[in-house]
Amino acid sequence: MELIFSPIWAFALKLTLLLVVMSSLSDCYDPLDPNGNITVTFDTHKWTDDGYMARVTIQNYYQYRHVEKQGWKLGWTWAEDEVILSMSGAFATEQGNCSSFKFQTPPHSCLKNPVIVDLEPTAAPEIMTEDCCHGGILSAWAIIPSNSFSSFEIMVGNLKGNTYGNKPLNLTLMAPGPGYTCSPIEDTDPTVSLVIGGRRQIQVFRTWKSTCTYSTFLSNKVPVCCVSLSTFYNPTITTCPQCSCGCRAANPSTDSCIREGSSLSQLSSGKLDIVRCTDHMCPIRVHWHVKNNYMFHWRVKLTISNYNHAKNYSDWNILVQHPGFSQNTTTYSFNSTALPTVGFAGTFT
Repeated sequence: MELIFSPIWAFALKLTLLLVVMSSLSDCYDPLDPNGNITVTFDTHKWTDDGYMARVTIQNYYQYRHVEKQGWKLGWTWAEDEVILSMSGAFATEQGNCSSFKFQTPPHSCLKNPVIVDLEPTAAPEIMTEDCCHGGILSAWAIIPSNSFSSFEIMVGNLKGNTYGNKPLNLTLMAPGPGYTCSPIEDTDPTVSLVIGGRRQIQVFRTWKSTCTYSTFLSNKVPVCCVSLSTFYNPTITTCPQCSCGCRAANPSTDSCIREGSSLSQLSSGKLDIVRCTDHMCPIRVHWHVKNNYMFHWRVKLTISNYNHAKNYSDWNILVQHPGFSQNTTTYSFNSTALPTVGFAGTFT
């Protein structure tokens, strides 16, 4: 990957590199994406004899943070004795104890705290809904907006005469791991949509919303990537600082990392991360190399190395903040987009 900047900049490298491997680094308030969040919306659009039907939409408003494999998991706590009678477009991971429903079709889930996951794109058509079934993957809205949301239908019952229903409590989001904190679910203005070519507005009966924001402190105790630097005029490489991603024992009696010439079979099975033994011990390294420096432009090559032997990153992006991005920039071998909310940042995929 190469970048060319114009005009020349004094290379005092006020550089921030944030590697976002689908979903990796950020704070709960991200200065590079201050309005980023994942919004969960419950739209009640039909009443039933003892409950309601709702469309639940998960929208990723982060500009550069994807939801990666194994996808999102959405959970909540019912306020009363509600059950999920049926679902389409997603499914609850457990049915729970439905023994009290003896004389009717068992509900889809009777758990007090259901956990919902997305269907795969290969699911049977009769259980799919519009905008569903991405395997839990949500793209960042600024990169692939058409893949940044997912929806599913849910029929809720056992309201026992409560004709209005109660908001679910304690919304949780795993995307796919920890790191997200969700606000209380609140009543908002009913969602409005356009029909008949946009000439008529219709709205649902009721809308609840919650926003979930990401914190790297909740997700990772140590960083997941590091940055090294080099230039054409200096043979010395400024390597990633030692123990950038935390120091782990690397003696022959441990399996905390894999050494040169070792095989994966030598390591214990079931580990999510099998990292190559390095001084920095990071799964990902980003290298920034200044290739040349001319009067009217300078050229940089970015190299991203994956040291995690157990994980592929098929859909990644990298966020780079640098004063040079306020000038004309040309990129090669990858796509680039300037984030609109930041003065001089770019996203590359």
